Amino acid sequence: MHKAGTTPGGRTRWQCRQGGGERTLCYSTTNPLKLATSKSGASNKRLVFNRELDPTTKRYIVTAAQNATPVHQAFFESLKQAAKHLDAELIVIPIRYKNPTSRWTLSQANAEVWADEIDPKDPKNPALPHPTKPSYLYNRRRKLNANLVLLGDIKTVPTASSPLTGFDAISGGESAILGHTKLQLKVIPTPNNKLPKILTTTGAVTVANYTDSKAGKIGEFHHMLGAVIVELEGKVFHMRHVSANHDTGEFTDLTTTYSPSGHRRAARPLALVMGDTHVDFIDPKVEAATFGRGGIVETLNPQNLVWHDLLDGYSCNPHHKDNPFNRIAKQKSGADDVGAEVRRAVEFVKARTTGDRQSVVVASNHDDFLRRWIVKTDWREDAVNAEFYLKTALKMVQGTTLNETGTSSPDPFAYWISRAGHPRVRVLAVDEAFQLGGVDLGMHGELGPNGARGSIKNLRRIGARSIVGHSHVPGIDEGCMQVGTSTRLRLEYNAGPSSWLNAHALLHADGKRQLVFIIDGNWRM
Repeated sequence: MHKAGTTPGGRTRWQCRQGGGERTLCYSTTNPLKLATSKSGASNKRLVFNRELDPTTKRYIVTAAQNATPVHQAFFESLKQAAKHLDAELIVIPIRYKNPTSRWTLSQANAEVWADEIDPKDPKNPALPHPTKPSYLYNRRRKLNANLVLLGDIKTVPTASSPLTGFDAISGGESAILGHTKLQLKVIPTPNNKLPKILTTTGAVTVANYTDSKAGKIGEFHHMLGAVIVELEGKVFHMRHVSANHDTGEFTDLTTTYSPSGHRRAARPLALVMGDTHVDFIDPKVEAATFGRGGIVETLNPQNLVWHDLLDGYSCNPHHKDNPFNRIAKQKSGADDVGAEVRRAVEFVKARTTGDRQSVVVASNHDDFLRRWIVKTDWREDAVNAEFYLKTALKMVQGTTLNETGTSSPDPFAYWISRAGHPRVRVLAVDEAFQLGGVDLGMHGELGPNGARGSIKNLRRIGARSIVGHSHVPGIDEGCMQVGTSTRLRLEYNAGPSSWLNAHALLHADGKRQLVFIIDGNWRM
């Protein structure tokens, strides 16, 4: 141990030899050998863990650890296996929480100590780091690449119900990772056709350790054993969350399941829930990344494909009703043929429902444009669509009934999909239940509780884990995960700062969910 200068803030820097290299620690005091200690033997002074990160590293695994709390041993070992397999650097962001009811004594003192597994101590002097075993802790702010920053210097209390609140602008135009025990992700709109920025928390490697208060119990309920895997390619980054099984500590990332003893090929995902499709406006790069050679479907072979807004409904969009220029543009390009657009959507899903795979089309607001068009349009004033209109309306008339809940009419889009005769394509009715792995996949997201407009905020606490679409903005908030869009990120109706992103969601065989972002046509490094 020797003095290595001072920090810009005037604190003394000390270095110690560790594993053939040097590890720098910044203390809020003088020589670490003279650190004041509490009765429990823990330091009362706050440390800055400024370990050297390899600048050539292309992958990081980032999680968080609560002070004076044991790690989940099996999950920690699984994380180390993943770091080894992916050649990634494992980073643990330390966070604090004072818990006077904790069964671990040091928590009662709000001590600046962390489990030995992630911050090994010198057996001869617990106030000093271990001379050979590395610490995984890191609590500095650091740019991982030009568009992603690690906010390791911020400690947000683990019981925060919305840990990302207030951090929208703190990282400037860069995406950011914040250490926290609760998983939350939101996307911040950006102007000038730039990709929006992502703010996310990490999940934790430590076990749940909360007070028996209301806030503590809520924090315990949302405590997640998890981490963020980051892959860097120049200025581009790919980010994925992993969530561990609380009993075994195992977790799945894309094609691989990691356990304390190693890794293996993951079981087939239960489903791939795709960002809103809008077939006529799908981004070719997203289509290739999803269905092309080496794409998500070919690589992971999901058992089910879940489609949101399969139909765009541009030919019969009710919002175009009073706009003559939309009408002129559609007539000039042939985009005013409603039947042709419906057939394109039907053929698109048929062609991609191959092998033993099932397709499930979720009742969505754009798919419903067809029904709204039938209800509102006078076929006598639309020669292009008169025949298709009359065929569709006839089937609706024949199937319309009055029952104990009121009038019931067939869904015209579902009718035309059923006419295609594919045995493994299923169309859900509005409010029809569809669950896999304990996760509700049957909601599009436009309908909220008790007639309210749907959002991730009001669907997060309905008592069921879910994956929804609709907003074109991916997100994670408590029980609700939201996919993005499969379209180009700029369409005629989203001028101004935008938070649209191309993102799908995987539902793994163990019921864990994982967002997969598609950046410039790539879904992983």
